Amino acid sequence: MNETQKPSDKDHRQQITEQQVSDAAGLVRYWLFERLEKKGFGAWLSRHEILGFLAEEYTETIEAVHSKSPIEVRNELIDIAVGCIFGVACIEAKALDW
Repeated sequence: MNETQKPSDKDHRQQITEQQVSDAAGLVRYWLFERLEKKGFGAWLSRHEILGFLAEEYTETIEAVHSKSPIEVRNELIDIAVGCIFGVACIEAKALDW
């Protein structure tokens, strides 16, 4: 790195492992199928339903951040990831009424 280059995020952020990323993805997958077992495989009906879900989870994530509880933040991020995956599945299945 020369004098004009700025350090990249990679230079100063703690690095996580591929296994940690894989474990996190596995956790999201687990909770996705828990949600499907509880609520069924019925697709969301519209992009507005997806947006409503994400807006609610986003608000809950903000509240969790303010609570300063890493577990609450983690749980809300899992909820968002689960909803995103389910939303993508609904779109890919062409199940939404646009």
